[in-house]
Amino acid sequence: MEWRGDFSLEFLNLDCLLNSFPGNLEVQQVLGDIDEKIKKNTSCVEQCLKELQLELNETCSDELLQDTTSFLHWLNNHDFSSTKFSSTHQGELIKFLQTLQRLLKNEQNQEETILQFLLELSKQCGVLFPCTPSGASFDFVSSSSIHGIEDDTAVDVHCIWDDIRLHLRRYLVHQLQSNQETKTGTLQYQLQFKIQCLQHLLFLYPESEVLVKYQKMQNKLVSDLLQKCAQGKSDEMNFEKIVHNYKSSIPAFCAMIKEDLHILSGITDPSSVLKFINETYLDTFTEEITFVLHMLCELQLKEKALHAIKTSKNSKKNRGMVQVGVTFNTFDCRLLITLPKHLNQERLYKS
Repeated sequence: MEWRGDFSLEFLNLDCLLNSFPGNLEVQQVLGDIDEKIKKNTSCVEQCLKELQLELNETCSDELLQDTTSFLHWLNNHDFSSTKFSSTHQGELIKFLQTLQRLLKNEQNQEETILQFLLELSKQCGVLFPCTPSGASFDFVSSSSIHGIEDDTAVDVHCIWDDIRLHLRRYLVHQLQSNQETKTGTLQYQLQFKIQCLQHLLFLYPESEVLVKYQKMQNKLVSDLLQKCAQGKSDEMNFEKIVHNYKSSIPAFCAMIKEDLHILSGITDPSSVLKFINETYLDTFTEEITFVLHMLCELQLKEKALHAIKTSKNSKKNRGMVQVGVTFNTFDCRLLITLPKHLNQERLYKS
């Protein structure tokens, strides 16, 4: 009887387990959804291939690809490292850049228009602009010269381009600083504005240089925030007040870190983001706290030294007064003793 009871219990559990599996209708529904998604993905891939094929036929008129199969065959066998990009004549390029340079210098508030024009030119037409570090030296040698004569036109192109992007960089940095000071619009708008400015800077300069420039800006904001906490409303430094000010500034400090995490996560890799946060916020906070504590210790030592000096002066002054009084009394006694006898008698008679 006991064996049959155990067997019936296990059989009941097995029935419950089998009932928990989906039925044929549910399985068919899941498979149907998967097939539909596969068909949609297939149609999207085919559409993308057709668009690429049309663009390739328009760009390379010597290689007309009739169908998708030939296009895929061409993609698999083509050597992209040997692709030659069309280059603009140096004279035309210099004229184009000089026109932009004159607009920036002579016309006001044209920076945003020129910047958008350059971005569209790069995106729509595939124009590649140099993104070298600022102040880098350009050594161009003419290919037609055996002795390596410098190509002045190439140097002129890069000098003009450096001047243009320097002007645009100052404009973008000013926009970032103004947005930080005014804080116009919603928080989402401010974050998007910062991201856009940094992306435009990355179009002009290498990532490492842009991050260093942005880090200096944020470093100053953090230092200003912490210095306000150390000073307070009065110039007097007090440990309890400083601790209270630092405690009240923690929400603003954390909000700045959160904003930069959001901004930089879409621009650079996670390791660079963590390095930026560590150097800009945590290291700066440690340095400021160390400096303030050092100043507080020095003030405490000075106050103790001044108190000791005052105490020493007061004790010396009191001892001096006692010594003077004793000296005067002794002098009077000695004077009385050394007087002649007839003067002493005269004093006694008068008294």
